[in-house]
Amino acid sequence: MKLFIYEHITSGALSNETLPASLQREGNMMLQALIEDFIQLADIKIIILRDHRLEAINIINQAINCIIVDDKATFKQAYKDAIQEADCILPIAPETENILFNIQTSILAEGKQLLSSQPSATALCTDKYRCYQSLASSAIPTPETILASEWSLSTLESKSGYVTKPRDGAGSIDTLFFDDSAALTNFLNSYDKDLKQFIVQPYITGIPISLCVLCNDTTIEVLATNNQHIDLQENSFSFQGCTVNSAALSMELATNISQAIHNTIHGLWGFIGIDAIVSNGHIVIVDINPRLTTSYIGLHKSLQINPAQLLLSMMKTNSIPPISQRLPIEVLV
Repeated sequence: MKLFIYEHITSGALSNETLPASLQREGNMMLQALIEDFIQLADIKIIILRDHRLEAINIINQAINCIIVDDKATFKQAYKDAIQEADCILPIAPETENILFNIQTSILAEGKQLLSSQPSATALCTDKYRCYQSLASSAIPTPETILASEWSLSTLESKSGYVTKPRDGAGSIDTLFFDDSAALTNFLNSYDKDLKQFIVQPYITGIPISLCVLCNDTTIEVLATNNQHIDLQENSFSFQGCTVNSAALSMELATNISQAIHNTIHGLWGFIGIDAIVSNGHIVIVDINPRLTTSYIGLHKSLQINPAQLLLSMMKTNSIPPISQRLPIEVLV
């Protein structure tokens, strides 16, 4: 089987732009973890694209076809060729500006097997306001969410502060905290961007966690419950990493909430991430990532099982082998 592992940030797609440092580090780490896992499996040939400004992946071998990308024109042709050559494609990309949605759509348009969520699910998860509406309609606990453009007419109140973020944001980029409604109002009144493209939520106090879930149309398995390391400095959030399988959350609760999300958002498939807050013994869903996330980096060591093998097993048998252990593993970015 020829597998195209497409990691957007490091692929050369941004060869005419400055690479975002934090996303580049995370992208590199996820790409390397995936390659290390898939090259252990029999009869797998891997294709990757690589921005010429980056160091070589240090596990390149004969089973990996690494195509160096020098500029945008080279990228477009290399991307097209890689999709046509591959049997399956596993994409990793931010949801912002429909990047992940467009990649998934282009893969399906070529009749190739997509090893990630369907574009319809990605479109819903990308739009954080629509996603909130969908979760709330299914009684899944999630912060009340309004469009920033509606803030002046809103009755939303929070004693713990407010958060504003892009409607299609990825990670913690442009996610800001405000102590009170006056500070938020002053910011929004002076903001020069389209407020319809931003949302406002109450700040939920508690422990930030994430779930790493493997799923297909009928089966889900929570592979990891992770403590997230989120730093708040000068009103801005930044993601510092996570400790895989260390969250104080019962597997029953994690499975139940993941199943409810899977039942609500049709088309979630493969490795997905769920961001949440554990507050006063309850779990509040903050975001759904319809793709592989940073916690994958520590997953193999945590489970003592190859996650790539779990994915292929799910594809072939429609089931996931039982997980017998989940060790805490630190992942720093």
